[in-house]
Amino acid sequence: MFDQLEARLNKLAMERLANASALIAGDEVPVIFDAEYREGMVGVGMGAAAPQMVISNDRMPADFIESRITIRGVNWKVADAQADSELPTGLSMVYLEKA
Repeated sequence: MFDQLEARLNKLAMERLANASALIAGDEVPVIFDAEYREGMVGVGMGAAAPQMVISNDRMPADFIESRITIRGVNWKVADAQADSELPTGLSMVYLEKA
């Protein structure tokens, strides 16, 4: 029962909160994109952006790490992906680098 509730909640979250589409292997995939600014990541008094996106596990290819994607016309390389579960109904946090 929990799996079904999680699936419904994650599907609804992606439908309502997706703010961008990622072009992944030729497919447009809804994502929640964030280019978060973090102070102090580079050095004293300096900051950097840590671009990331949330994607449904079932929309993430098996060989996703190091692949190239496009979001809002900008090319990115997938640096890492952390799934919240092994279920296809889960969500993954994907960390990006400029390609």
